[in-house]
Amino acid sequence: MISREEAFKLVEKYVTTPWLKLHMRESEVIMRALARKFGEDEEVWGISGLIHDLDYDYVGKDPKRHVVEFDKILEMESLVVGEDIPEEMYHAIKSHYEEHPDIQQKRESKLDYALSASETISGFLVACALVQPDKKISSVDVESVKKKFKKKDFAKAVRRELIYDIEKIGISLDEFIEISLKSLREIDTEIGL
Repeated sequence: MISREEAFKLVEKYVTTPWLKLHMRESEVIMRALARKFGEDEEVWGISGLIHDLDYDYVGKDPKRHVVEFDKILEMESLVVGEDIPEEMYHAIKSHYEEHPDIQQKRESKLDYALSASETISGFLVACALVQPDKKISSVDVESVKKKFKKKDFAKAVRRELIYDIEKIGISLDEFIEISLKSLREIDTEIGL
């Protein structure tokens, strides 16, 4: 399987947008925390979070090509699904954008739901931090996040149903928010929050 170091080199090679790099790193730390919670493989889960949007800059942020072109990058890098990229990781990365008509994979496993929920909540929590007077993730708590969930005009682009899907794998929304906040607080300096 691809190592974390190799995965990070891919991010450095293919991702040029600063906020996207931060988003992928945020997704990684949340996924690692969830892997520990569920007793899953932390490397598989973490690397899934780290490279889930690897093709986003490569396709010019084009939603019609996003995730579809992930395969092209794997091919260019001579990475083989089932060897370098575990099948479960590949499935989770593809299915995190299952609404795309060309994506056959659908969210069905614990890893699939965890990835789509984690990468979605990361952006929501950053938005929550940025409206704090000090713009710090340490100032955000579970209750304030839940209140903002209910405000349809707050972070309108965030698909809240993907976050709520975390409950399908046996974790409450409150606990997921707490785990996610704790994860982001651990890298607050790195992500500028």
